[in-house]
Amino acid sequence: MAKKIKGANTREEKAIIISQGMAPPRGLQQIMETFGDIFRFIRDDGTIDARWEKEILVAIDLPFAIPLSWNVAQSVQKILCHKKLGSTLSHVFEDIAGRGLGKHIVTFGGCYNFRVKRKSEKLSTHSWGIAIDLNPETNQQGKSGDMHSAIVDIFKQYGFTWGGDWPGRSKDPMHFQFCTGY
Repeated sequence: MAKKIKGANTREEKAIIISQGMAPPRGLQQIMETFGDIFRFIRDDGTIDARWEKEILVAIDLPFAIPLSWNVAQSVQKILCHKKLGSTLSHVFEDIAGRGLGKHIVTFGGCYNFRVKRKSEKLSTHSWGIAIDLNPETNQQGKSGDMHSAIVDIFKQYGFTWGGDWPGRSKDPMHFQFCTGY
């Protein structure tokens, strides 16, 4: 668990305080303990019960609009994510905007999305609303991509794992998730 630090002065110390002592969970069991047992909300036909979105998710405001990757004529100004992660994700984007890095986020590829992982039958961390994809056009899975290093650093300071650090074909530089080992 992250500790609260009195008189936080550095960005890293502030990030620890902002994440309110919530350490990123490791593995499926800890994800469910931290963010809820999503499997209780999966219907027999494989769809998610609307109660999951209503009870578990929250829409956060972004400090700048981001064009949708699948329709750049439209932009998002809100992101749907897990309610326990809402404050932290808001601070991530405020930090990005405050450092003048918003221009390096060209498109939004998604945050909450009930689905399985690519090339897997396991649920994606997007299903819990604890993952986000940015600039997918230039950061495809299995490639190095061009994600700005300062944006990667900000996400990491707030406890996110960056898919660009993953090895080989798993490498996913568009992807940030608030968990490890899953």
